[in-house]
Amino acid sequence: MKVGDLVRFKEIIRHDYPEVLTDWQLGVMIAKEYNLVKVLNRDGEVKTIYSYLVQKAGKKDKETK
Repeated sequence: MKVGDLVRFKEIIRHDYPEVLTDWQLGVMIAKEYNLVKVLNRDGEVKTIYSYLVQKAGKKDKETK
């Protein structure tokens, strides 16, 4: 993945139970730092997310959303 790619990501809802996650959401990766990724989501907010919760989005993700 590189800056500018369409990505899908999950967010941790409760940090005391990190296995509780949201559904997949779409966004654009705007920065990548060590184990953190900054993503611009569809609402225009910049989110900082752990890199293991971010994947490059494919054609199916782009078409359905």
